[in-house]
Amino acid sequence: MAEPHWKVLRRVTVYDSPWVRLHRDDVRLPDGTLIDGHHVVEIPRPAVGIVPVGSDGRLLLIEHYRFITDTMGWEIPAGAIDEGEDLTAAAMRELLEESGHRAGRIERLGTYFPSNGVSSQTFHVCIGRDIRQVGKIIDTNEVLRTGWFDVEAVWAMLESNQIRDGLSLTALLWYLARLKYSRLSVG
Repeated sequence: MAEPHWKVLRRVTVYDSPWVRLHRDDVRLPDGTLIDGHHVVEIPRPAVGIVPVGSDGRLLLIEHYRFITDTMGWEIPAGAIDEGEDLTAAAMRELLEESGHRAGRIERLGTYFPSNGVSSQTFHVCIGRDIRQVGKIIDTNEVLRTGWFDVEAVWAMLESNQIRDGLSLTALLWYLARLKYSRLSVG
């Protein structure tokens, strides 16, 4: 019987920085096939995204410019978790920096790998409740403005492909599915 896991026979690091590492791995598949040079992108720091929910059920989004795709769009507040930083503290920090708001409480929604066929990148998703504004946007290099949207408006943005950021898409769909499911299980 074949071994059930891929086995890394050799790893060569092609590029290394505090933000990203690129490896070239020689790998043996369970059926014995050899892959000479599978590229792996390692993102050393996990990220956290937070879905900020107001007391009225509306969602707070940030408008962001992304130079890599030369696009502007609505996203959830998100960013890298600093070394040694607690997940909740990171979510609170990102919310404050990118929106000028604080959450009264944080709920963990889940963790996922956005592209686990080529990357080790890890995203954690939280829900922020009891959102209140405490200041202005701190990270003005990234965030253009904030906006409050009701659930129907967010659905419309999702349906019309206006939200394209993968972390935001996953987090919002995950939150909306949970919201819908909890309404169905109650009634």
